[in-house]
Amino acid sequence: MALLRHHSIDDPELSSHVKKTIAGFENERDFFIKKLSYGVGRIAAAFYPNDVIVRFSDFKSNEYMNLTGGKHFEPNEENPMIGWRGASRYYSEEYKEAFGLECEAILRVREKMGLDNVVVMIPFCRTPQEMQRVLETMEEFGLKRGQNGLKVFLMAELPSNILLAGQLADYIDGFSIGSNDLTQLTLGLDRDSSLVSHLYDERNPAVKSFISKLIQTAKSKNVKVGICGQGPSDFPDFASFLVKEGIDTISVTPDSRANDYGRKLC
Repeated sequence: MALLRHHSIDDPELSSHVKKTIAGFENERDFFIKKLSYGVGRIAAAFYPNDVIVRFSDFKSNEYMNLTGGKHFEPNEENPMIGWRGASRYYSEEYKEAFGLECEAILRVREKMGLDNVVVMIPFCRTPQEMQRVLETMEEFGLKRGQNGLKVFLMAELPSNILLAGQLADYIDGFSIGSNDLTQLTLGLDRDSSLVSHLYDERNPAVKSFISKLIQTAKSKNVKVGICGQGPSDFPDFASFLVKEGIDTISVTPDSRANDYGRKLC
């Protein structure tokens, strides 16, 4: 947003910083789209033709506030963790232009670079109606689900995502479980707070019940389901639970014990 609107803000220091940052590029938009597309393309090329899932921006307002120009655009929220983040930003008048640049960068990767293995993922989407609005907004900027094989995944991290999975599945090609946020919202605790961190456990029966239900629903709707949370990396028994439930994919950090478990499975 600072790149797009710094000219209309009385902040000479910001404008000077932007001018130096975009040196060598045609303009602010060109800088953002090319820089982002180069970064995404580098990863997509490394794994081509296998799918590479790219999650759209998912910072919280307090995190954006600390970026260059953030103070001019971000609200002060009491609880950013469950505030203006993810999907709700993409179609809002306050952020839509920036989301459009993300879409154009992905379009450049898929069509100009030819890396059509890039799959996009929508984070923190609260309802099927909100998913529809995001898909409509994406289409405004050239990204249409199904066009040139574009697949859209949903980050399943809210209890509503689990309970409404059957409806949401009609708008997407796959779910990716975000077990970190799913745990905090299921147990009603702030994972950033040290005061309740001892209660945070992705293996809690309530969380596992939600995950099991989602996998079953995804299978019945014939859409993919994976997990990108931290749990499988930290706890091999949690990875075992996911495999037994029939999950399609598991993301783990390279040095995790779950990798040893995975090798044993193979």
